[in-house]
Amino acid sequence: MRKLFSQDIKKEIYEVAEFTNAEKLESTKLLLKYAKKHSLKTLDAMQLSVVKSVNQPELKAVVCADEKFCKIIALEGFPVINPIIGDNS
Repeated sequence: MRKLFSQDIKKEIYEVAEFTNAEKLESTKLLLKYAKKHSLKTLDAMQLSVVKSVNQPELKAVVCADEKFCKIIALEGFPVINPIIGDNS
């Protein structure tokens, strides 16, 4: 599986994004906004902060199988595809 993923990255199927100080700050904001009410976890906040930093017109959807996290992603305005239940957007 790891080999296939590495091959897909080389084919530029996926874009590798950097986690910078800007994303760290955004992660903190997301945790303050969603942790209590929606149970946002730290690593999910980090992932979502990177999603928010990418070129949004090129972003077709965020794929996520965690229903709680899907809801938060949608609250942030992103189309979500849950591979377990289908398109949530």
